[in-house]
Amino acid sequence: MKTWSEQRDKLTKVMSRLDSSFYFYNLDHLKSHLQSIAGVIDEDVKLWYACKANPYSGILKIFRNLGFGIDVASKGELDQVISSGVTADHVIATGPSKSKKYFKELLENEVEVIVLESLNQAYWLDEAAASMNKRPQVLLRVQLAWEGGSSVLGGDAITPFGIEDTSWLELDRNRTNHLDFIGFHVFQWGNLMELDRLKTIWWHIGKTLSELSKKLNIPLNVVDLGGGLGVPYDFHGSMLEFNQVNELLREFKAEFKPQKIWMELGRYTVAGCGTYFTQVIDRKSVRGKEILVTDGGINHIARPALTGQPFPCSLFRQSSAIESAFQVHGPLCTALDVLGSFELPNDIAPGDWLAFSMAGAYGFTEAMPFFLCHNLPAEVTYYNGDLMTPRPVRSSADWLV
Repeated sequence: MKTWSEQRDKLTKVMSRLDSSFYFYNLDHLKSHLQSIAGVIDEDVKLWYACKANPYSGILKIFRNLGFGIDVASKGELDQVISSGVTADHVIATGPSKSKKYFKELLENEVEVIVLESLNQAYWLDEAAASMNKRPQVLLRVQLAWEGGSSVLGGDAITPFGIEDTSWLELDRNRTNHLDFIGFHVFQWGNLMELDRLKTIWWHIGKTLSELSKKLNIPLNVVDLGGGLGVPYDFHGSMLEFNQVNELLREFKAEFKPQKIWMELGRYTVAGCGTYFTQVIDRKSVRGKEILVTDGGINHIARPALTGQPFPCSLFRQSSAIESAFQVHGPLCTALDVLGSFELPNDIAPGDWLAFSMAGAYGFTEAMPFFLCHNLPAEVTYYNGDLMTPRPVRSSADWLV
């Protein structure tokens, strides 16, 4: 999980040079991980990278070079993906907020596969396609009623992601003559670590979509199961083996007979390649608790505040001291700025650096970087033996007016 440890000497120099918080991406690790996934998938399984997890161009290029498609959920992500050399035929457009203007922009950029999240979206896209003489392939996103617990993607909550299967039965096919319906999309659970739970959810999806396919007379050419494959946010857990996931996908295909199965993987692919480094500014004892205050907090890495689940944390320098419990807090003037409680060497002191692992996904671009006008973190990459800083530290002077 500590994908930075072999670069300790080089990172020490980076810390001295930057003297401010930064993200580190080990792209050699990412490439190796993706190659191991690609090596076991069946030909009728298509993998897309959900670039919301991390839209850094260096990461996008690794996916591009290995033949993965890219899932975009905004015009900004589309621009970033196209600018990174990904061709439009390798892009799928998802996301609940698609306007008439955005549909035209997708078609102008020759995006060929679009996920529809409402009846309005179906009619708006058809109008745009007719006016531009296009015929995009589309998936209908279905939101399931499901007593399966909560999730950042909705779970059992009512969300803007798609509509119920019964609502899709109201689709007026006379208003969608310029659309090529190729299948369905369901994705409302995240960070799943148990194969049994995946199977329970996927089989419920399969049964629902099989019935809907018949009622709408839309073939199950494609079933898009989204992502949701989890990663361990502690140093003791283990990753799901993708060959086991692929075997489950084979069972799904045999049971429900789709021609193709698609998945949009985010966290599972990139989390492990990234680490967030920040410096300890102060140490103190407050009402019996040992407190560390750091240079960066949820302004750089907001997931702990959003989900209540911290990233795994360790001391960067090597230490033989016994471990004690510490609460780690960022620099913001809010009690929400808590990065977690951790067992760390008790000789930790101001000036030390902390490493937060599994931060390659849902790191900086999910944060709240402008609050209190602290520095923005740099981004540092390691690839093919070279350590680079594609984005330096930025101060508030770079954006304040």
